[in-house]
Amino acid sequence: MQILPGLDVAIAKTVRSLRTRSGLSQEQFADFAGLSRVYIAQLETGERGASLNALILIARSVRMTGSELVALIEEEIKTPSH
Repeated sequence: MQILPGLDVAIAKTVRSLRTRSGLSQEQFADFAGLSRVYIAQLETGERGASLNALILIARSVRMTGSELVALIEEEIKTPSH
């Protein structure tokens, strides 16, 4: 399976941006999403890739659809820094 270049970095930046714009700590954000703080921290640093389940939980925690979150991630991939 081919890995999309820049995907983990784009997920990291997008998740961190959503969390900080919401004014939440990693712990609070994780609680709202039903995920662990360690998992959120790993996503935000790009140490871990995100499952589709995790992305949907994250999206719902900030009142977005999964497709809206994926669109933000795709936009981040398109930025010149990738």
